[in-house]
Amino acid sequence: MSLFFAYKNRGISKDITILDGNGNTITPGASDKVRATIKREGQTAVLTVNSDAPTANGSSFTKGASNRLRLDASDLNFAEGTYSLIIDYYDNDDTQEWKTVDRQVFVLEGE
Repeated sequence: MSLFFAYKNRGISKDITILDGNGNTITPGASDKVRATIKREGQTAVLTVNSDAPTANGSSFTKGASNRLRLDASDLNFAEGTYSLIIDYYDNDDTQEWKTVDRQVFVLEGE
């Protein structure tokens, strides 16, 4: 688990490492998917970004060796505070279901 700081209405990019149960790095294949969700426990997600397509504002998750999560400034306009950033992985060759592979603390601070 790590800490991810962002500022309200300011874009940011971060590379995400996906590990398997043995601690080995996973590089998603062409038919695999990755999803990042920012939310508080028991509440609806404030932002979901997946590798299929960017959000309407341009936030994106580019899967591959670096697994780059790019959050556009326009998507970072929700209430300041502490959230969970949940990274899910869909391995098309495995059981074909979403698996949570990482959970980080996401802090959105004022401008």
